[in-house]
Amino acid sequence: MKKLIALSIVAACMCGSFLTVAPAAPAKKKKKPAPAKLELKGAVKHRFLGSSYSHKGGVVYIVDKEGTIEWETPAPRAQDIFMLEGDRVLFNTNRGARIVSVKDKKVVWEYKHESKQKFEIHSCQPLKNGNVLITVCGHSKVIEVDKDGKIAKTIEFSKVSKAAGNGHMELRDSLKTARGTYLVAFLAEGVIREFDGDAKVIRTIKTDYFKSKGVSSIQELKNGNLVVGGGYGRNVVEVDKNDKIVWSLTQEDIKGLDLGYVATAKRLDNGNTLVSL
Repeated sequence: MKKLIALSIVAACMCGSFLTVAPAAPAKKKKKPAPAKLELKGAVKHRFLGSSYSHKGGVVYIVDKEGTIEWETPAPRAQDIFMLEGDRVLFNTNRGARIVSVKDKKVVWEYKHESKQKFEIHSCQPLKNGNVLITVCGHSKVIEVDKDGKIAKTIEFSKVSKAAGNGHMELRDSLKTARGTYLVAFLAEGVIREFDGDAKVIRTIKTDYFKSKGVSSIQELKNGNLVVGGGYGRNVVEVDKNDKIVWSLTQEDIKGLDLGYVATAKRLDNGNTLVSL
């Protein structure tokens, strides 16, 4: 079933600023480069938090409602980002996760995963107890890391994962629910599995929309439905508790739309769906 809703799509292309000075010219005060600006389209305008893989080797940035970048910090391959209380930003770093203070850009917390086996970390989630949930792609597990950067809990599922050992394509997002269970996106398989606290599979979500490499992000709504960013499946879907698709967005729904890789999809409080490509 497809419903029409307002959609906000963010696609950022960031360019550097250059200043050329003639060698014979008298010394002049250096001008501060103009703040970088993103191209915004559409009637909906608001401040947002985003990331870029390519700009300056990877950054997380805050953009005002006019598209001007007002704050940024180095962030290699960050794609999961949260604004925390105390004006702090949490994001993944491909090899771990980091919390940075917006005020002074200081790293106030960091976890670096150590392993000789290939792995990548694409997601993180702040938990109510102060821990951070991290998905370790290639190692078939999610971990909870405490405020001291120590692993407090591990949920392992190597016997379940059909792409165990694939350090890039095995997993993407994970989410700890209010029930204490863990929802995990198995990207390579195109399936979402829910585990209890003992790593037992209690639910498997597989639909026609979840193609191979077709689940990237997971958001659980208040009514229990899941909003899923479809990765290489090039779609966004909302799944109810009975695994039925109640809403979807595909490339055919909006003229000229190229979804490419849907990294994340989030339902906003105003009912719009934010899609990050």
